[in-house]
Amino acid sequence: MAIGSTRGKRRLGRHIRPILERSGLKVDEVVKQSRVSRPTITRMLSGEALARWPALAMVLDVIGATPEEKTRALQLWEVADVDPSAIEHARDLPANYKRLRMDELEAVRERTLDSALVPGLLQTAGYAEAVARATHRQIIGDSWDSRAASERADRQAALTREDPIEYHALIDEAALRRLVGGPEVMREQLDYLVAMAKRPNVTIQVLPYSVGAYGAQVGAMFLLDFIESDEPRAAYVEALTGMVPVEDEEAEVLSAVWDDAARLALTEDDSVGLIGSVRDALGDR
Repeated sequence: MAIGSTRGKRRLGRHIRPILERSGLKVDEVVKQSRVSRPTITRMLSGEALARWPALAMVLDVIGATPEEKTRALQLWEVADVDPSAIEHARDLPANYKRLRMDELEAVRERTLDSALVPGLLQTAGYAEAVARATHRQIIGDSWDSRAASERADRQAALTREDPIEYHALIDEAALRRLVGGPEVMREQLDYLVAMAKRPNVTIQVLPYSVGAYGAQVGAMFLLDFIESDEPRAAYVEALTGMVPVEDEEAEVLSAVWDDAARLALTEDDSVGLIGSVRDALGDR
C-alpha cells in the first residue's frame, strides 16, 4: 500500500465508488477477477488507504471504467500519492499542523485571518524565530529550533512554486504594530509584506483599528479550497496548543466570518500604504 494524503485518498474513493455501483459487481467478485485483496479494495473505496497504481488499474479494468474515468483516476491517484517527505521538517509538530501542511500542498486557494501575528506563510526568518522563541518552544521543546528555518521555507514554497496557491491574507493592524523581535526584525518583516503583495497570486488586506470589533478577532483561521467542486473545504483555527480542524457546517460559518471581515478590510492598495506607513515609523537601520 502507498501512504498518500488523507484528503486525496477520500477524493479517489469518491471517484471509484460510482463506477463500481454502475458495474453491478459485488466487492467479492471484483476481488476474484482482479486478484486484488478484499481489504485493499474496501479501504481504497472508503478512502482509508491508497492502493498501488497497478492494483488500482486492475480494479478499474474489472469494473468497466471508461478511458476518461481511468485518466481521471490516475490524476487523482497522483495527487493522493504525496510523499510524506514533503513535510519532513514538520515531523515533530502536532498531527493537525501536519494535516494543514498536507492540505496546503493540494489546495488551489487559501484564505487566512490573523488578529495577533503576521501569518506564517508571510513570515520572515527573523520574525518566525522570534515567534518560535515565545510560543513553539514552550510546547515542543528546543529540538524544533534546528529545523524551523527549513520548515518555514518548505511551507512558503506554496506561494512561489510553478503552480502557486492563490493566497488571500487578512491581517489585523495590531499584528503590524506589535514589535515582534525588535525594530530591525519588524522593518524586514514589513518590507517583505510589501514585496509579497506585488505577487499576482498573493492578496494582502489589513483590518485597521478604525473598523472596531469584528468576527474571529482572537487568534487565526485558515480556509483552503481545492480544485474539485465536490471536495469539502478544509478549515482550521489556531489555539495555543496548535491547529484545530473545523468541518462541515462550522467550516462554512468560518468562511462567512472571513468574508465579512474581508468587506471591512482596507483595499489592497490602501493596505500596502498602511504597511508602508508602519514601516516608515520604525525609521532606518
